Amino acid sequence: MENYSVQVPPYTVGPEAYRQIEKQCHIYGKKAVVVGGKKAMAAAKDKLLAAVKDTGIEILDFVWFGGECTFNNAKKLEQLEAVRQADMIFAVGGGKAIDTCKLVGIDFEKPYFSFPTIASNCAPTSAVSIVYNEDGTFCKFVHFLEPAKHVFINTEIIANAPKEYLWAGIGDTYAKYYEVSISARGEKLEHFKAMGVQLSRMCMEAMVEHGAQALKDNEQGVASYALEQVALDIIITAGWVSLLVAREHTMDYNGGVAHAFFYGLCNLPGFDEDHLHGVVVGFGVLLLLTIDGKEEECQKLIAFNKTVGLPAKLSEVGVTVEEVAKCAPFMVKDEDLEHYPYVVTEEMIVEAAKKLDY
Repeated sequence: MENYSVQVPPYTVGPEAYRQIEKQCHIYGKKAVVVGGKKAMAAAKDKLLAAVKDTGIEILDFVWFGGECTFNNAKKLEQLEAVRQADMIFAVGGGKAIDTCKLVGIDFEKPYFSFPTIASNCAPTSAVSIVYNEDGTFCKFVHFLEPAKHVFINTEIIANAPKEYLWAGIGDTYAKYYEVSISARGEKLEHFKAMGVQLSRMCMEAMVEHGAQALKDNEQGVASYALEQVALDIIITAGWVSLLVAREHTMDYNGGVAHAFFYGLCNLPGFDEDHLHGVVVGFGVLLLLTIDGKEEECQKLIAFNKTVGLPAKLSEVGVTVEEVAKCAPFMVKDEDLEHYPYVVTEEMIVEAAKKLDY
């Protein structure tokens, strides 16, 4: 039998989640540097400072991550004295900010802690960085052996974040169920992968049950039960699934057509800047179900997308069949498809796009 380790990060959730910083972080040192997005740090700064006051943990500085997860931005951060002196990194913000902190953490061998200020994807929990080129096009996945030491989810901050991020998070998260379950179809799975596949069902079920209400509560800035359940599903459930089915530097059953669709379209000039990851991935699931011959399930998901305002047809993504065809060669080369149960061709992607171009 093979020896292996699986690590999933613990988390704290609630409007006073940051009050647990001392308990969870003190064993890693006394000096922290906060790295994140400008708006994210503005939203979290006072709460972070209040949480570490009189604890023996000192925040050396609040540093902007650079605006994009690139190797160059990570290297720039590594030149900063506050980053060099810190015992640990507090990664604050959305996926790109947190993914950049992962690159810095692995280079410096410093522990990092995630403080998501939006619920748009599972980056705070997963052990992979999605790195982009300087021109905004997709570059590569960088895998890590360890995830964040702890994830702090302040629901008050997330409830007051722009609704569009939670909206995108819904699409990105239910994709996890479809991509994982289809990728693992017919396989004899090790325990950790089987557990991940079973857990992935929650990624769809919680969205159907609570998604619409969570968006309404987000509009009102209310940290409700529905919003907390959806945020936890986006950040924690999807992240744990990612760690379970993609352990030790492999994508395994973690991705599929839906994510390949997004990364392929990032080859269109300005696409990544103008489109939220989860929104496009959510539509990519419709493409996946069409390719997979699951017409009935596709129609059910189209109906759900309409209730939460996610794209239900190709034009709502803002691309044409011709643009999909142009990017299809990049999609079929995506490493998300390496462990797929069948070969996905350019023709299959284009034909599915045509069916959804109604």
